[in-house]
Amino acid sequence: MPLNERDRIEILMMIGVGDRMRTQQEVCRLFHEMHPDREPVSQSTVSRIERKYRELGHVRDAPRQGRPKINENVQQDVILSALENPHCTVRQVSRDLNIGKSSVSNIFKKAPTNPEKVK
Repeated sequence: MPLNERDRIEILMMIGVGDRMRTQQEVCRLFHEMHPDREPVSQSTVSRIERKYRELGHVRDAPRQGRPKINENVQQDVILSALENPHCTVRQVSRDLNIGKSSVSNIFKKAPTNPEKVK
């Protein structure tokens, strides 16, 4: 299971500062002792976290690439539009809400209630 931001900060705190800095091996052992139910972290993980903090000043994940997801409000608008007018087409809904036809079609396919054969 990947480490979340809180875990990464905890690892940074375990490394320490100033005169009392732990080695990566000590941090791995200490993290495992504190979280025996979790998968142990490797020295390379500790090294990446430390390097990321030194270079960027934080340990957050970088933004993901790819197409942005359609938010839930837009999905609800698509479903409501189809429920209000069951004879509308995918093209009409797409044009009215200014989103792609394939997105409208995908929303209909994943909808818990299937609007009446929207074309």
